[in-house]
Order: sequence, then structure tokens, then C-alpha cells
Amino acid sequence: MSGCKPVVERDFTAVPYPGNLPEPMPTWEKGLKIGACVCVEFVALFGNLLLIAVVLRTPRMRSTINCYIANMALADLMVALGPMWIHVTSDVIDGWPLGGFLCKFNSLVQVTAMVASVMTLMAIAGDRFFAIIFPLKSRVTERRVSFVVIFIWLSALGIGLPPLFFYTYTERQWKDYLESFCTDVWPAVVSDDGECDQGLTSKQAYWTVVSVVLNWLPMAVMVAVYAVIIHRLRFSRVQPSAGRNKSLMSAVQRRSKRKVVKMLVAVLISFMVCTIPFQVTNLYPLYSHDMNEKLPAWHKTVYFAAVFLMYTNSAINPILYGGLNENFRRGARDLFNSLLGRQTAPNLTYTTNLTMPRYPPVSVVHNEAERIAVKEGGDKNSLRQLAESAAYVYMNTALPSKPADQPPDEDDVESGENGDIESRH
Repeated sequence: MSGCKPVVERDFTAVPYPGNLPEPMPTWEKGLKIGACVCVEFVALFGNLLLIAVVLRTPRMRSTINCYIANMALADLMVALGPMWIHVTSDVIDGWPLGGFLCKFNSLVQVTAMVASVMTLMAIAGDRFFAIIFPLKSRVTERRVSFVVIFIWLSALGIGLPPLFFYTYTERQWKDYLESFCTDVWPAVVSDDGECDQGLTSKQAYWTVVSVVLNWLPMAVMVAVYAVIIHRLRFSRVQPSAGRNKSLMSAVQRRSKRKVVKMLVAVLISFMVCTIPFQVTNLYPLYSHDMNEKLPAWHKTVYFAAVFLMYTNSAINPILYGGLNENFRRGARDLFNSLLGRQTAPNLTYTTNLTMPRYPPVSVVHNEAERIAVKEGGDKNSLRQLAESAAYVYMNTALPSKPADQPPDEDDVESGENGDIESRH
């Protein structure tokens, strides 16, 4: 019955380092890892800063969904500013060269950003679920979204605090080598037979909660939620209505919903692919390995790749937003034009600066209306009605500002009670 005895550091300055000294990393490997880090870091910093700037600068982009997306960009920006380059630096340089503060701060930011991201994804999935499945139910408004964001960050920070207390930087001076490392020392527990677990139980409990309860379980819930949403959007049909342009408006809104959900599902899949390998490799030493034995040689390489893949997600997200959402691209163009002193081009659908609005040809509108109706399952008798409705709206609107009954572009729709599109005018 040994119990948990305090660890006493001894003086090894007169003792040669046991075993072989660590071999330096090959130059090509250092260059490859540093180059990859610089590329991902640049995309993550530039992309997420641009995304946040577009949402803050453009009033029509400050919808509930876009506020959540900007919140995810903030979490990704934190990763790019800290853990990403710290991870690569500690790998290419022997030991832990960054001191005690970054030893604690790195783990705090890593866990906080990861939890904030998954909670934001949950908030987005919940908002989409109620907007599409229960459109008449009250949801989180744009004024209240700030309270949700504050709750997310306070919760994420509370979950990320334990590493701040339990990660420790240690230096051990040997006769011929200075050993430095950053490791976590968790509260030890004495088992029934009197053996000390060296903190294994506490460490298992914390990382299991972070990985399983706060990541895998929410991911499973979000997959189910989006499956229900996709099923609803796929099998629901456009019902022709008595209004001249009601059917066309409904079809455009439905397509807009699908585009938004497509983007959000892509973001969720990217997050899962990039974070699950890290969580698996992080849990592996806790459950399938004897703590008194050395880890397999492959684990270090796999762990580095898994952590770097998780950080790469910070650069993938802004690419997905920009590639799958015209509003962000349009907002970015407006932002650059403003910074360069250029005049923003007027919207082709309507304008407040021109006396004569410009419209697409009637044939284009007619063909698009028929294509939408066929895709949405409308009957043949409603095709002509949809086409004539679209042509009427485009050709009989002579006001310089957008009329109330004109069906807007897909990326400009906001459905009011449905809240299905993220841009507002």
C-alpha cells in the first residue's frame, strides 16, 4: 500500500542524461511543417478577420445566423493566434521552448475554442430546426443572440479552465542536457487497494467529458437535426397560391433555405472530420495504454497530424462560407471597394441611385420560373402562372426602390417568420 507520495525534484546536474540524447529533426521535415503552418495560419487569420469585418460592417449581414458564424470565426481566430503556431514550434524544437505561461495558456485556448465552436454549431442547428420545422414558433432574435453568444463563451471558458491549473512547465538540468517539458499533473486518487493512480482517473474524467459529452454527443444530435431538416426540405412541395407572385416567392425562399442548410452541413462535416481524430488520439493513452509504459513510436506522428488537422479547420471555415454563400462574397467585395475608395456597383435587381432599374430579359425570368416549378414539384398548370407572375413583377415595377411585392434574389431573401436566409435589407 504505497498511497500517493509527493513528487520531489532531485538535483541531476552532476548526472549524465540517461539514454540517448534526442536527435534533431531533419531540415526537410522542419521546413515542411513550418511551411504548412504558415499557409494555414495566413488563410485562417485573413479569412476569419475578413468574415468578422463583413458581418460588423454590413448592416444587412447582422442576422442571427451570421452572428453565430462570426462567433465561430472568433473562435477560429483564437486558434490561429495561439495554439496553431505553438503546436508546430514545440514539435520542431526539442522539449518545450515557450516557457510556463504558454504551457498553461495554450491548453486553455485550445479547449475553450473547441467547445465554443461546437456550442455555436449547436445554436445554429437549433435555429435552423425551429425556422424550418416550426416556422411559427418564437426563436432567438437578433437582439437576443448576444446573450446566447455570451453564454457560449462563459461556458466554454469554464470548461477550459482546468488545464490552466493542472498543466505545468518543468525544467530538469542534467550534466549534459537541459530537459524541458509541458505536461499535465492532475489530482491523484488512491484506489481501494492503496495504489496511487498518478492522476489518471481525474484526467480520464475531464477529457472524456470534453470529447464525448461536449463534442461527440452534440455532433450526433446535430446530424439527426440536419437529417430532419433535409428530409423536410426535400419532400415538401411548393403549393400554388392565389397571389400573382406568391408561388414564385415560395419557390425562391425554399431554394434559399436549401442553400443555407447546404453550407451549414458542410461546416458541420468539416468540423467533425477535423476534430474527431484529435479526440481519439488524445483519449488513446488514457484507456488503451499503461501509463507506466512508453507510448508507441507512431503515436507522436499521428498525434501531431491530428492536432494540426484540428487547427486546419480554422482556415477551412471561411473558405466554406465564402465559397457557398454569395452574401459573404458580396460583402467582401463591398468592403474592399470601400477600403480602396471605389464606388460599389448597384444591385442589378434594384437600385436607389438610378431612375431606371435594370432587369433580366423576360425570357430568362420565364425559363427560371419554369425550372424552379419543375424542380419543386409544381404541377404543369402552375408553370405559366409562375412565369407570368415573375415577368409581371420584373416588367411592371418602375420604382427606384425595391417594391414590397417583388420576389427578391435567393441570396437577398429574408422570410420574416421563417428566418431562413441570413441577409437582410
